[in-house]
Amino acid sequence: MILKAFIVDDEAMTRDTLAGLIRKFCADVHIVGMAENYSTAIKALKQHQVDIIFMDINLGNHTGFDVLDELLSYQAAVVFVTAYEEFALKAFKYAAVNYLLKPVNHLELIETIGRIRQSKVDLAAIDTMGENSYERRKIAISNKNKIELVAISDVVYVAAEGSYTVLHLQNKESIMVSKHLKQVEDMLAAYPQFIRVHRSYIVNKRFITAFNRADNGYVEMQQGASIPVGNNYRQDVSGLFGN
Repeated sequence: MILKAFIVDDEAMTRDTLAGLIRKFCADVHIVGMAENYSTAIKALKQHQVDIIFMDINLGNHTGFDVLDELLSYQAAVVFVTAYEEFALKAFKYAAVNYLLKPVNHLELIETIGRIRQSKVDLAAIDTMGENSYERRKIAISNKNKIELVAISDVVYVAAEGSYTVLHLQNKESIMVSKHLKQVEDMLAAYPQFIRVHRSYIVNKRFITAFNRADNGYVEMQQGASIPVGNNYRQDVSGLFGN
């Protein structure tokens, strides 16, 4: 499996060093581009789809978070590569796969790439049971020591819980998986009935009953849950109701 990668860092030496490590230790990762600042990164990534973005925090007048805010709908695994430990919590709120401190340890790099590759395998592990209908599709979820097949039609909403993600199902059961929300979002990308409504939530549009604009906005679900809607997602959610 060949993974396409893009490096965003304002220091040429750091870009070259990371690229060298990737070429030496991760032969199945191809670097398709690099950027030294916010505007160059935005322009390049909007033109090309990649699997992995290696993102620096400090980009001069902007940050790596600014880049991700501009690319909300972009589907790629994000790996922060930085000298600043204090931004780790914020990075994982952006569903980063990992947070690597400079200088990058090649063993941590290999482990990170392995994790991303596994998420791609999980995405491919979809059981259609002989038909392509939404109701019969399933995804494979690794849960502790077993792999569960979960029907797509049973997933009401998905919530981030730190470095884990919880799938809330129609029967009011829940499954916690050791994946960041971004990884689960990638698994659900093939199913247009799912919509990101908040940095920490993805919901199944088929279970939404109302969009309540009170308290900064939230969607009401059939099972009684109220899911907050982030400011960056209000337009998309409102569009579901023709507004």
